[in-house]
Amino acid sequence: MRYILLLMFLTCFGLKDLLAQHGQRIQQARKDYVIKRLGLTADQQKKFVPLYDEYSQKQHELQKQIRQLRFEANTLALSDAELSADIDKLLELKQKDLDLEREYLTKFKAILNIKQVVEMYKAEKDFVRVVLKGLRDRG
Repeated sequence: MRYILLLMFLTCFGLKDLLAQHGQRIQQARKDYVIKRLGLTADQQKKFVPLYDEYSQKQHELQKQIRQLRFEANTLALSDAELSADIDKLLELKQKDLDLEREYLTKFKAILNIKQVVEMYKAEKDFVRVVLKGLRDRG
């Protein structure tokens, strides 16, 4: 019995590492896709990449918090006060996400021209579409 529990424990941690590596590969592919679409100069790329990494990390953390709040809430088991508090927390997190967008828009505009900024946002959305299409096609 101990060996089964140990095996399950190791499997869970191995799976967590595998998922983390997969997530890192997706993030790198997303960054590469965006950079390629922007047609950056060497100087722009040198300044853009660390800023984009920082922005992506902060955005990822906020989105993770939003997803956790939505999926952890069992609406049937919560009181009205708890549901109200969850909605307030969700709105607070969405506002932080919007504030983050505004903050980094200003920073990106210091490196990129406005057409490149718009293209960056389009490329991010297109990347999601490409990944989802690839997953659907694989079946």
